[in-house]
Amino acid sequence: MNRKQRRQAAKKAGATVTTKSAPKAALGPALPTALSGGGVAGTLMRHATGAPVTAPPTVNDPNAAMGLAAKYLQTGRLDLAARHLQDLLDSNPDHAGAMQLLGVVHSEMGDRPRALELLRRAVALSPNYAEAHHNLGLVLSGGGEFEAAEASLRRAIALQPDYGDAWLNLGNAERAQGRFEAAANDFIKAAKFLPDNPSPKLNLAILTKEMAQAEKALAIFDDLVAQYPDYAEAHNSRGSCLIALGRAQEGAEANARALELEPENNEYHNNMREAWSRLIPTWHLPMLADEARNKAYQETLDKHVRPGMHVLDIGAGSGLLAMMAARAGAERVTAVEMNPVLADVARQIVADNGYGDRIEVLNRVSLDLKVGVDLPAADLVVSEVLDAGLLGEGVLPTLRHATSHLMKPQARMVPAGATIYGQIVELPRQRMVNPVAKLSGFDLSAFDRFRNPATHRPIVLNREDNRPLSGPFHVAEIDFSNPPSTERHRQEVVPIIASGEAYAIVFWFDLHLDESISVSTSPDGTLRHWSQAVQFLDQGRMVVVGDELSLTVGHNDMRFYFSL
Repeated sequence: MNRKQRRQAAKKAGATVTTKSAPKAALGPALPTALSGGGVAGTLMRHATGAPVTAPPTVNDPNAAMGLAAKYLQTGRLDLAARHLQDLLDSNPDHAGAMQLLGVVHSEMGDRPRALELLRRAVALSPNYAEAHHNLGLVLSGGGEFEAAEASLRRAIALQPDYGDAWLNLGNAERAQGRFEAAANDFIKAAKFLPDNPSPKLNLAILTKEMAQAEKALAIFDDLVAQYPDYAEAHNSRGSCLIALGRAQEGAEANARALELEPENNEYHNNMREAWSRLIPTWHLPMLADEARNKAYQETLDKHVRPGMHVLDIGAGSGLLAMMAARAGAERVTAVEMNPVLADVARQIVADNGYGDRIEVLNRVSLDLKVGVDLPAADLVVSEVLDAGLLGEGVLPTLRHATSHLMKPQARMVPAGATIYGQIVELPRQRMVNPVAKLSGFDLSAFDRFRNPATHRPIVLNREDNRPLSGPFHVAEIDFSNPPSTERHRQEVVPIIASGEAYAIVFWFDLHLDESISVSTSPDGTLRHWSQAVQFLDQGRMVVVGDELSLTVGHNDMRFYFSL
């Protein structure tokens, strides 16, 4: 319980005792705390002291004793609150108000058995005590006894039909039992009776999202944060809803707002980081950590950048290569990044490192840039729009446009080109699902429709059970300063060095930063970020040592391909 909740509970606990009727339910905190783990919000137990009808007068002053207990409760001294309530019960054993409040205190102290004992005694002593039934239901819910909790909460509602807190927590109990439609109706009724409490609407929004109605849930969240702009949990849950809708950037911003309101909340912090992590491909971090890559790029830029040069960085990402160019002596660097989130972060990184006066980050697609309008012609272009199969991120059309439209006639391209190699291998484990056929005694061939045999995927050959059937063979040579403009293919005769079934082609590339500096993605290469790539042939062919296998090897703008 936080300080605000203790103040509210203490204020309620200090109320004048009435002996004429069961207590009315007080409204909860303006902004109640959500259940742990990002679940549906619960309502603070009511620390009311309004005595039930049967509470007899006493020569002691029960109001003073309850007020003193409330004071300790307000300051978080649950032990002292419990002591004074127990003293009151020792002299007034039938004081159901003190009994139910002591049950609440024991629940918050973590003594659930004692809390249940006291609350059950309170409702037995005063069957019409709606608040005691409500709090008994809450403690039962906290222990996972949802059916019993539901019964207690329904009893509270029967005694007091406009008991908004009981409707709210009944919805929580029904939700926990998987009765979502009933829970939604409970939350709607709770909202009617608690017009100034955002918990029912928050619960309804979360439940609606769980019912796979994310758009409808978002509308409820939007209305909630408009009405309660400082309600951290609403912003946090709205962020999760936005992420579910594929709007990760807005989700991250919503989570960041929640964290701004409650900076110490670890859940909000983790949710914000999770949302941000969805905004960029996962390979960015290991790419930045590839020391061989970083060293090769810096060495090449140091070698070729001259004072006064304008360097164009295509696919800037974090801005690392742009800063390397600036550190190498470039007078001006234009860093182009199409992802708006990455572009914003790159601007911050550039500024943080003191290069804001020399590096301009453009949130653009390089294919849309025009010399003389967006930037001057480049003296050197540096890029890294590559994947494990070299071509999958569009390096050829990107650099073809750059050489024709963005560079000076004698400008240099870094990297300068690549040499691609292939190898025929057996991959027994992977063969089980290429194509999908029988697994564990079942025919799963219908699942093969989800496999695309015409494409490739990353593979770390050294981590797979594999058997080479050929040595490495030459696939292609790519000059990035003069990228091929048409699809190309040819026949390659590959000598077989081991008997087996030829059905998989693993390929990799040597990346040439310039004429003398190269790095490799081969299984024994120095690069750690890129792996190799593999294409599985739909129909394999049995081969023996000494055979020669004729392969069609080719590529278009976006991929390499192989066929028998």
